[in-house]
Parts: sequence; C-alpha cells; structure tokens
Amino acid sequence: MSSLNDRLKNLTPEQRAVLEKRMKAKGLNTAVVTASQEPTAMPESMLAAMGGGQTAVSKKQRPRLTDKGMDFSIFFFSGDGSTEEPDKYRMLLDSVKYADQHGFSAVWTPERHFEDFGGLYPNPSVLSAALAMITENIQIRAGSVALPLHHPIRFVEEWAVVDNLSGGRTAVSFASGWHPSDFLIAPVPTRDYYNQRKEIMIDNINIIKQLWAGETVMMTGIDGQEQPVKVLPRPLQNELEVWVATNGSPETYIKAAETGSHILTGLTNQTLDEFEEKIKLYRETLAQHGYDPEAGKVTVMVHTCVGETNDEIKNKVRGPLKDYLKTFIKQQKNVMGNYEDFSEADQDAIVSYAFDKYFTESSLFGTVDKCSGLIEDLIDIGVTEVACLVDFGISVDDVMSSMNYLGKLKAKYTL
Repeated sequence: MSSLNDRLKNLTPEQRAVLEKRMKAKGLNTAVVTASQEPTAMPESMLAAMGGGQTAVSKKQRPRLTDKGMDFSIFFFSGDGSTEEPDKYRMLLDSVKYADQHGFSAVWTPERHFEDFGGLYPNPSVLSAALAMITENIQIRAGSVALPLHHPIRFVEEWAVVDNLSGGRTAVSFASGWHPSDFLIAPVPTRDYYNQRKEIMIDNINIIKQLWAGETVMMTGIDGQEQPVKVLPRPLQNELEVWVATNGSPETYIKAAETGSHILTGLTNQTLDEFEEKIKLYRETLAQHGYDPEAGKVTVMVHTCVGETNDEIKNKVRGPLKDYLKTFIKQQKNVMGNYEDFSEADQDAIVSYAFDKYFTESSLFGTVDKCSGLIEDLIDIGVTEVACLVDFGISVDDVMSSMNYLGKLKAKYTL
C-alpha cells in the first residue's frame, strides 16, 4: 500500500481539490490527503460501489456455518468481441471441458451487444447449444438473458432445443437490461418499452414458465385478436430453473422471490452486511409466497484467479483488473460523477486504491487459503454458490492453471 500512499500524498493541490470537489458534490467524505497526512480510508459508499468497503473491523461477527458447503460454477462476461484471432472461443471451450470433468455445478454465458467488452457473447442460446455437445455433467446456464429484448415464445423455442441437446441440463438467469442502445433489437424499440423493462421481465418470466410446462397461452396476433399458442419442441425438463439478475436492488430480490426464482448478483454496490440483509429479505419473501425459503439459491459472481502465491496472482491480474475497474467506475456516475473529468493522476489513485481493496476483500484472487476466507464469509451470510468469473483479460494458459487451483478450493467446500 506504500506506493499508493505516496501517489495520494504527491497529488498536486489542484488535483486534490478536483478530487475533493467531485466527492463532496456527491455528499461523500473525502479521502484526499495533504502531503503531511497518512491517507484515510476511502468513503464506504465509494468502496462499496467498487466491491470493497467492509473492513475486518467493521464486519459483523457471525458464527461459522460449518455444516454448509458451497457450489462452484464458472462465469464468462468480458471476452473481447473485436479480436480477429481465429480461435476466439478456446478459453471458453477448454475451461468448460475442465469444469465438466471436475465437479463444477454450471457454466454461465451472458448476452452482450454492440460493445467490444463482452462482445464474444451476443446470444447465450447459440453458445449453450455448442457447450451441450461437448459436456456431459455440468448445468448450462444463461447469465443473463436480457429478457425484454426477446419475445417469450422465441426464447422458449431456442432453449427447448438446448435442453434437448444437453439431455435436460439447461437453466437461465434473466435480466431486465439497462443499455438503451441494446433496445434497438427489442420487440418494441421505444422509450416507453425501455422504461417498463423491469415489469416486462417479470411478466415474461411468468409466460415462459407456462410455455415451458407445455401449457397453452393466449397471445395477441397482428389483427389484435388473441390466439392459443403452444411451443415446440417440448423440452426434456418439465420446469425451467430460473435466476433473476440484480445489481443489489432490494426490490429485485422481492420480485425474484415472488416468482420463485433464484438470485444472481455480484459483490459490488454493497457490503457483506447489506448483502446479508437482502438475502434474509429474499428468503422471507419466498416463504410469504408459498415457496420453500431454503430452496432459493443465491449465486454471487466473483472475479477469480487462484494460484501458488498471492504475489504471483496479483502480478497476473493487476493490469486486466485495473482495466475492468476503470470501465466499472465510469458507469458509477451516481457515486463518482464524470470519471473522465478527473485528472490522470486522480484516476490512477482511485483505480489503484480500488484494485488493492478488490484484490484483498472482494475477489477469489490468490492462494487457496486466502480465497477460503471470502468463501466462508459468503457461506455465513447465506450465499449458496459462487460463479467464478475467469475471462477478464488474463491468458488462456493462466486461466487453465487457475482452474486446477480453483478445483482444490472447491473441494474444501463440497459436502
């Protein structure tokens, strides 16, 4: 941390003033220091937005739940769609084959549009059909389908095919979507449709569950008349297992529970204590709507690279993770203001601090022993699965090396 301290101390008065002004404008306590001071902690709200913000001192003391294990899945999100390399999907295919053969619970592929970041994954049903043919055990999940971009009939048709190809191993997480440009491909590409996307997602989840079960659903045709619809082919599973993706909104936890869906989330935007309260709210709502509260699954996505030493892993992930954090912080305008208006030195100080916090507290980075601490914290607050994000910019060889150590970590928490 000393090099970071030096950078913070050595900011010019003008740089410190800019950073302090931006943070005060958002009602935050400042972390910018004078040259004669040691840096204080960044504001909790800023740290939470970057995945940190809960130190060992502030963390609630909880009893260790030694009778509970943890499921491990692998998660893909940040592949570079602009690459012209011929073997674009080698990392995906090799790591999924490994996961299938070594007891991992699932693989998640996302839906991303119009951006280099994540651009390898425009349609999870297509990739899932391919993965169905090279695997035997692992559950094949979308993580996540932006449901308002899809007609529910078309969704069920595509995923019923994947279910048949996989022998009944499909599952899906749904998201409401948030990039306005993505809604160019929505069934109704209008501002009103975009503004209603969360309600549309919940309505379509209920329609999809009916269609998947083989029920007849009344749908409105071009003449404005309703007509009965049943979807083919029939999936092998009578019921589709569903997650709902959330960035931390308690309202989404409630809506997911009302539909009997599981939760897919991340560690950003919340402390562990806040996360624990949302999980309690989720399980209480499940019970209120007639579902078994213990059957609800809570999956958290975590950046992952496990290895022999902490220093080795830190050196491997520093560049890719700092690039990721820059992208993430730019999107947090409600906390950071316009990040690009900060000076280069200010940006570097913020991202460097965020990287150290993220590496230490909010990721599966380092040795098996180091990563065990976070897994046990997550077990204690009620998380049932970690979705290990492995494709955030490190090489294929480094990912495959990490998978071996990740398997050892998983084995510690397999009941």
